[in-house]
Amino acid sequence: MIGGLHTSLKSKMAVLSLILYNLLLFLGLILLWPVGLGFLIFVPKMRAGFWEKLGFYSMHLQNQFVRKSTEKKRVWIHAVSVGEFNAIRSLVSDLCQQFDVVISCTTRTGHDLAQKTFPQLPILYFPFDLRAVLDRALALVQPDLVVLTETELWPNFIDKVTQSEKAPLLVINGRLSPRSFRGYLRIKGIMEPCLQQITHFYMQSQGDAERMAQLGDLPPERITVMGNLKFDLNPQIDLAKRSQLMQLLNIEEGDAVLTLASTHSGEDRPLLESYQRLKKEFLNLKLILAPRHPERAGEIQGILDSLNLAYSTRSQLFPESPNSETIVLLDSIGELLTVYSFSSIAVMGGSFIARGGQNPLEPLSQRIPVVFGPHMHNFSAISQLVLEDQAGFQVQDAAEIIQPITQLLTQPEVYTQVTERGLQLLERNRGAKVLIHQAIQQYLEEMGEAVEIPD
Repeated sequence: MIGGLHTSLKSKMAVLSLILYNLLLFLGLILLWPVGLGFLIFVPKMRAGFWEKLGFYSMHLQNQFVRKSTEKKRVWIHAVSVGEFNAIRSLVSDLCQQFDVVISCTTRTGHDLAQKTFPQLPILYFPFDLRAVLDRALALVQPDLVVLTETELWPNFIDKVTQSEKAPLLVINGRLSPRSFRGYLRIKGIMEPCLQQITHFYMQSQGDAERMAQLGDLPPERITVMGNLKFDLNPQIDLAKRSQLMQLLNIEEGDAVLTLASTHSGEDRPLLESYQRLKKEFLNLKLILAPRHPERAGEIQGILDSLNLAYSTRSQLFPESPNSETIVLLDSIGELLTVYSFSSIAVMGGSFIARGGQNPLEPLSQRIPVVFGPHMHNFSAISQLVLEDQAGFQVQDAAEIIQPITQLLTQPEVYTQVTERGLQLLERNRGAKVLIHQAIQQYLEEMGEAVEIPD
């Protein structure tokens, strides 16, 4: 009797919290529509996929969702942007052997990379969290199971998937930093009923699991510590494309190449100034500057010009007119991993300003050392492991990158030790992909289909 009353009360609270959320969402749309309109007009990337996000799909996209097999279950995997997509790409490759897989992304860069990586799969922009929009999206996709990568928690979407569609919904590679946790606590009344609808949480660390359990008042059996999918990187570099890109950038095997990876506004100038100082000692040191957002190319060109640095821009290079400078501005999408494969050292952007850093495991997978700044809170556990295993270097500002880079370029034995430690770090922490694959299989088997995991 008491248990029934408790369940009924929780159900009513879930309905009330959803009503409150939608009321706040409606008021926000009414009050902030001029700001949103301004962003749509003046920020091109905000327009990317706008109509898809509203649930209006092209005939070409609709045709991609026609089921080729009535026997295969459909798995919808959502990855916000490039980082989340790179974490799941190996998992997606495995799942495609058994299931119909659909990928959604929020950002244009993530969407474009997903299309480039899996041209055979339906790729769509993640819908706005409006119930009428979600009805159209779910009618199109018709998922049997939904996977959210990291911490994408949209109350209406979660409610529609789990209550209307009756589909299992998994959060994988979940993380909830102390900072985000404190923010979510302010709206715990909305978040708790939302989280309780999710089928299972697979969190990166014990700390992430404990914070999620507290936020959602979740029992231990609903949460599993899985580790981090990013350790399961098994990138397959296309050797032909690698060779073509090296020729285009005028880079030969054995060249000393420094890559400034995924930089953000405010980092480029001090990092370039450090490169200038390094160049005085290492005359043949080449530089690839890869901004996190390619649309910042114009801003970076202005910085390069002001420092009197000659450079080429990747988008302007062609086989008949390859690079002739020692600096290349990489204003492309989906080529950074290939660039890592012929780089000597990677400096991770987003870590010299308070953005939280970028994933250092990708360059480590390509046998190159990493250097990052003080702001790595988005990858705190990973960066700590990198430092503990002496597989990379942390500095306090852009000027300090000179010391570890000089050491790596002048001491081959140190360079070899660091790269080997990076590979060992990756190998020791693998296994999350298999765990998630097995979980997806289990939930779909319970829906009436038995499948086997490929070797």
